[in-house]
Amino acid sequence: MPQSEKPAPRREGPVPERERAVSSSEARAAERTQLAGAIRRSPSGSTKRPNRVIEPAEDAKPIPAKSFSGRLLALAVVLVAVTVLLAPSLNTYLQQQAELNALRQDIARQEQVQADHQTELARWNDPAYIKQQARDRIFLVMPGETRYLVKGGQGIEDASLAGSDAKPEDLPWVDSLWSTVTRAATD
Repeated sequence: MPQSEKPAPRREGPVPERERAVSSSEARAAERTQLAGAIRRSPSGSTKRPNRVIEPAEDAKPIPAKSFSGRLLALAVVLVAVTVLLAPSLNTYLQQQAELNALRQDIARQEQVQADHQTELARWNDPAYIKQQARDRIFLVMPGETRYLVKGGQGIEDASLAGSDAKPEDLPWVDSLWSTVTRAATD
């Protein structure tokens, strides 16, 4: 149907059935055509004017930006809720990771100690090492050897044999204490 046709004017009174059906469909078609043409001709559609320069007005006040909105509030509430719900779990996770790292370090240290003990145990399978330890620790000597102990200086001194030759006397406790202090300082 061409665009130039206009819908038929409505008549007052009874309209025959065939004429009523044709006129209402024609009227709707014409209305759609008119709207489509208006939309195509409208300058406020998706097409913009090229090289449009915006000139600020001298007395115009700037419009402040909207700094607070409902969306921002909803986002803040959601973030706080997520933080509150996840904080204990995150804290537990971090504590368990720290404990796990400490246990791993303890295991590594104990494995090192075990390796040292295995090395020491392997040494005791060597007869020469056993003889050396017997000589150093309990002063054993092989048959036909003579062992000499040098006292003083850098040698071994047995403290149980060295003692005071003074006989204990029956003194009052204060005098006994004082004699013990003087003996300890002079011996």
